[in-house]
Amino acid sequence: MKLRRSAGLLLHAFAVLALILAFASRAVAEDVTIGIRFVVSDDLGKSATQQHVILEKLESYVAELNGYYRNSKVVLHAEIVDVEFSRIEAVDVMQILDDMAHEQNGFDVMFKKADEFGADYTVAMTSQLMIHGKPGCGRAYAVNQSVEAIASTRKAFAAVNFVCGAHTLAHELGHLMGLNHGTLVDFCHPKMGHTSAINPYANGYAVGNCDGKPQSGEFGDIMVGGHMREIIGNGKASLPIFSNPRIRDQRCGINSTCGDVAIGDAARTLNENAHYYAAHEEPDVHTLHYDSAELFACIRKKYRDKEIAELEELVCPNADISNVADLEKLRALRHIDLSGNRLEDVGLLGQLPPERIERIDLRGNDRLSCPSLDDLVRRFPGKVVSPIRCSASP
Repeated sequence: MKLRRSAGLLLHAFAVLALILAFASRAVAEDVTIGIRFVVSDDLGKSATQQHVILEKLESYVAELNGYYRNSKVVLHAEIVDVEFSRIEAVDVMQILDDMAHEQNGFDVMFKKADEFGADYTVAMTSQLMIHGKPGCGRAYAVNQSVEAIASTRKAFAAVNFVCGAHTLAHELGHLMGLNHGTLVDFCHPKMGHTSAINPYANGYAVGNCDGKPQSGEFGDIMVGGHMREIIGNGKASLPIFSNPRIRDQRCGINSTCGDVAIGDAARTLNENAHYYAAHEEPDVHTLHYDSAELFACIRKKYRDKEIAELEELVCPNADISNVADLEKLRALRHIDLSGNRLEDVGLLGQLPPERIERIDLRGNDRLSCPSLDDLVRRFPGKVVSPIRCSASP
């Protein structure tokens, strides 16, 4: 699972059917976290104040996105892992996507940074976006149609017009996750591949006709997208969920059913593939937030470019560290040497997996409260080397 982290100076396999049904009930499953890295056109943030406003707005978009997942009974949870303001040269969406693919014109070393920050998806946020010569809201690099594609960092990016917000973000990420517009859009705009999704049921769902006029009982979900206006009029009947026939809602047409098992069950697809969406990248340990500046300094100096899953040994003795908060995120650790520091409480180390830990050296931490060691010693028997004044070292 990805972990929330700072954004530098700016913002610090398939599951079986039984598991899917458990996901739908939300009773036993834990959300799968996906990391999003935003590259924002610098004309949106010309000053520190403007950048702060943009960052707050991006946070609100991601919060709305998580609301869509939650209301759709989808086990995904999105988090921002980095925000970078950059000069984005193009306004045509296809040129922007090409620039992203080739890491040019505002997207230098994009994939390396995705790897560094653990970004599963990279989204360009622009102040203007042209699609087929007209202002538009967004475009994904592709509708990914295989497990290999949905798990590939190099096929996991999109461009979005900043003013279009969370709905467009959710829609374009949906394409990258293998979802498409659906059968009604395909009926109204044939031979344009609107159902070429990863699964036959991985589509948006809508009820209506193609006259472009709003009528009672018509609706469409997130993946119908901008085609709402073309198919059922002004688009105001758009329901901010992904198709899920298990959801009953009075806004979902005459039958109050928000999907179709055969052709419109995007939520099932998202749940089946959740771990693939989160498998693109793991963050490097130096990109995480640590409460202790001294701990961060040691990690940045000695373990830069190490991913969480790679870091098995942490050696930071005599580094003036007084706080171990956030060290519990490094869940691959086996050996920890924090001897000779200024630690007073090490309770959070108890959150590390007991089956992995082999040794925790805390000698020389003269400020350490001996009673605070009790739980740690019980959790890792024979593996904790305590200060001499607390107990004899094993």
